[in-house]
Amino acid sequence: MRLKSKQVQRFSARALAVATVAGAALAGLAGTATAIPTDPAIPFSPTLTRVPGGNCAAIINAETVPQPESGVFGVRVKVTTTGQFCGAYRVEVRWKNLDTGRTNGQSQRIDENGVIDAPGGVITGFGMGPGPGRVEAQIVTTYEDHREMEYIPGRLTWTLG
Repeated sequence: MRLKSKQVQRFSARALAVATVAGAALAGLAGTATAIPTDPAIPFSPTLTRVPGGNCAAIINAETVPQPESGVFGVRVKVTTTGQFCGAYRVEVRWKNLDTGRTNGQSQRIDENGVIDAPGGVITGFGMGPGPGRVEAQIVTTYEDHREMEYIPGRLTWTLG
């Protein structure tokens, strides 16, 4: 069976997108980092997800945003969406303090245009925060009703001061 030129172009574009996304995910799987409230932002590995709509997907890049209080952090989220007639969904940051065992998370809505419903794209409000210690966090995606979508989570492990 011979593919028509337009089919080859679409297949090539999709193959390139998949290869780029896979490379970005693998590049972010490095070791642990250390942070205190005065440290610069620390990046998560990229989150890759299918998005509701017509053949939609997104790459979610996130980084920590140090907060004035010790043991508390925020997460700045940047979303790149591709596809047609994409729908809204939620992005969730789940964390665990590896020293104390404390866990929690925060979820924010991403609209149909890939814009997060958070001031400056920064998610805050993780309860009282994980507190000082080694923190493991991941970025996942859910439907609006909080059921998990198909995704490869972004991850980060660091020491929070």
